[in-house]
Amino acid sequence: MQQSDNPADYTRGIRQFSKFIIVGFSNFVVSFAVFFLFYNYLKLSGFLFTVLGSAGNSLENILNGFGVASIDAALANTVGYSAGVINSFIWNKVWTFKVKHETAAQFSRFLVLNVCCLLFSSACLFLFTDYLGLAYLPVWLITMSLVTMINFFSSRIWVFRHGNAAV
Repeated sequence: MQQSDNPADYTRGIRQFSKFIIVGFSNFVVSFAVFFLFYNYLKLSGFLFTVLGSAGNSLENILNGFGVASIDAALANTVGYSAGVINSFIWNKVWTFKVKHETAAQFSRFLVLNVCCLLFSSACLFLFTDYLGLAYLPVWLITMSLVTMINFFSSRIWVFRHGNAAV
């Protein structure tokens, strides 16, 4: 991305970043609300192990052998993050980056970026909350802060790269 000395470009960039932060906040609310609901009220590990039958029993025994009591934080994060991804793509495409074309290509890049972010965040939740037993809230907040920064810069320079025109 090239630097510009044009004050209008600078102002447009500030507006774009501000919109991204607003969308990010809405993603935070959506993803945390879904994460909180699933982590505290809709435990998924028991359901998953039951649906998988004997494979689920084997997986549960293997995890228990490693001292993992549940995978509820990682599963709740997956569901919550997915809800945030849908919210994010729609608002960032339409409002933040104002891109009208290339939806399929952008969505493909967006999914790749967000799957990588999801894997990273779920691994952090699994390691620090499910395995090490640290409190889920600080772990989730720190992890999502890192993911937000990675996501903004990647969205701006890769996902919506043709959408930097009129903001």
